[in-house]
Amino acid sequence: MSIKSILKQHPLVIFSFIHICVWSFLPLLRTGVPMDSLEAIWWGKYCIWGTNKHPPLSGFPAYGIYLLFGGNIKAIYFLSQICILVGFLYLYKLALKILKFPKAAVLSVMILEGCVFYGYCAPEYNVNVLSLAIWPMSAYYFYQAVTENKLKWWILAAIACGLNILNKYTGGLQLLGFALIMVLTKEGRQCLKSYKAYIGLAFFIIILSPHIYWLYKHDFMVFEYFSGRSGNDILRSYTNHIVYPSKFLASLIFYSLGSILLFANTLKGTSKHQFNMRKFEDIFLIYAGIFPIVVVLICGIISGNPIKSMWGFPLLYLLGVIMFSRLGEDIPEDLYIKTQKMVYVIMFLMGLAYSLSVLLSNSPKYNLNGEQFAKGFTQKWKQYSGTPLKYVFGDVWLSSVMAIESTDKPAPVIFGKAYRNPWLKEEDIRRNGGIIFAENLKEYKKYSADYKKVTPPQVIKFKFSNILGKKREKRYYYGFIEGE
Repeated sequence: MSIKSILKQHPLVIFSFIHICVWSFLPLLRTGVPMDSLEAIWWGKYCIWGTNKHPPLSGFPAYGIYLLFGGNIKAIYFLSQICILVGFLYLYKLALKILKFPKAAVLSVMILEGCVFYGYCAPEYNVNVLSLAIWPMSAYYFYQAVTENKLKWWILAAIACGLNILNKYTGGLQLLGFALIMVLTKEGRQCLKSYKAYIGLAFFIIILSPHIYWLYKHDFMVFEYFSGRSGNDILRSYTNHIVYPSKFLASLIFYSLGSILLFANTLKGTSKHQFNMRKFEDIFLIYAGIFPIVVVLICGIISGNPIKSMWGFPLLYLLGVIMFSRLGEDIPEDLYIKTQKMVYVIMFLMGLAYSLSVLLSNSPKYNLNGEQFAKGFTQKWKQYSGTPLKYVFGDVWLSSVMAIESTDKPAPVIFGKAYRNPWLKEEDIRRNGGIIFAENLKEYKKYSADYKKVTPPQVIKFKFSNILGKKREKRYYYGFIEGE
């Protein structure tokens, strides 16, 4: 069987298999596991209904796959690709509903390989990567619910939307778009006359209620994280109201440039279709796909605060479907095959870029052998105290490494503050003490301020070099908190 016939008969299955193989194995070039991935694993272990940063959902699959693979943290790379493939599946199902031609539905998924969020950035499992599965899932079930108005679809839509918020609060941007679809379309208004949508709303509220109660009981502590992520530049320059949104929009265009080029190549041999705002499918794509981006830009314009490019992770999920909705005729077979081949070229180039970035990096976070590091500092603690290591304090990265890699499996006390880690018992933390890590002396003093007996800080020197021999040295500090 020729390559052309294989691509013709099972293009999406083959693409999915190659994608998961490439992007599950390339991250193995790293020695150190990404901090967000380590953090997600211990969230799943300790944080039932909330964390000090995000809602709790992303931790459960992270900790689950960690246990499933016998405590091998590298399995987290495979989980990232599972999330992406789930997203691909739902995008394809949605595309078949919206687009006129099956070939366009296939390519609307495949060209996302040209978006860095689906390739280069995807190995680092975190809330953003999980959103690549949940946003398409929510969109598909909501579309089915509105167009068919069946109770099963409303319940599934409610579950997916609830999971979206339990993963990351910015999932509310998608839900806001859904709400406008309900109000602005004839199909949506018709559903509002039915009891089925309200049963779905009840399911949504039930799913969120434990987390909302957790936030209430813990003084909505995540807002402290949000305030720390916001900038104060607004007080110094009015230009930030334009500069930051412009940079964010430019980053979205740049990160999706591969997908845009792939579509432009396909568009050469077909006629164009114009959006018709009276058509439900076009309204759906605008409010479910474009509207969330517009909201982020408006918020940036109003606040003047920085908008991090990584916040755009899920916002481009309908990019392929939106672009291929402009096709006015079916894709010629030769162009269909050519675009598929170009997708694999893009995958190769992006994989090569990722590999080089890892091999050329001399960053401690890329090169630290977490197992050896944790073994050494667990021994240091036992030599100092003669007891098992139960807690590790301070710096998020090194605390996470110790929590996952140490044989004692200590619980991380992030930033050294018991109130910031309410899933742990403060009395037990103070009674047992542990190791404290900090990136600088100021942080060391800040993290250790709540404890009576703390040793003077000692220096950790990380020294790494890349394949070209370029060296880098990074200092961290550590010490011991004695039990009270």
